[in-house]
Amino acid sequence: MRHTVISIADSEETAKAINLHLVVVMGERVDSYFMTYHRMLLSGTLVRQADLFLMELFTTDNLGPRAEGIFAAEKWISLGKRALIVSGAAIAQDIQSPLYWDLAASDELRDRIVSVLESPLSRLSDLDSVRERFRKYYRPAIDPH
Repeated sequence: MRHTVISIADSEETAKAINLHLVVVMGERVDSYFMTYHRMLLSGTLVRQADLFLMELFTTDNLGPRAEGIFAAEKWISLGKRALIVSGAAIAQDIQSPLYWDLAASDELRDRIVSVLESPLSRLSDLDSVRERFRKYYRPAIDPH
């Protein structure tokens, strides 16, 4: 079965890198798209088609790092979509959530993506340990306008 996966990251370079990884490891199993948190918008059609939103954990605003990926995951899950937060951190052993993956995870990113795609829709409570671990960065965004 072919899935539509949308990668969202803080920078275009990171979004492209995640997208390239998806294409390489998932091959013809996915139609993949990428965007940044700040500079691109999704069409309603693409949102409806999306099977999974794959989000980078952090963005940076005037106060420093912010856990934008958690806020984005909450939004997509509330809309009945699947979400997976990815991070360059290496603390996965401290987080008990199928919706969070980082470099210390016991599985490969590809395997986690397949697991999330094949699992029933997630609940917001599936993010509890992620919110708790990153509570320092789980704060409202700063609007510079």
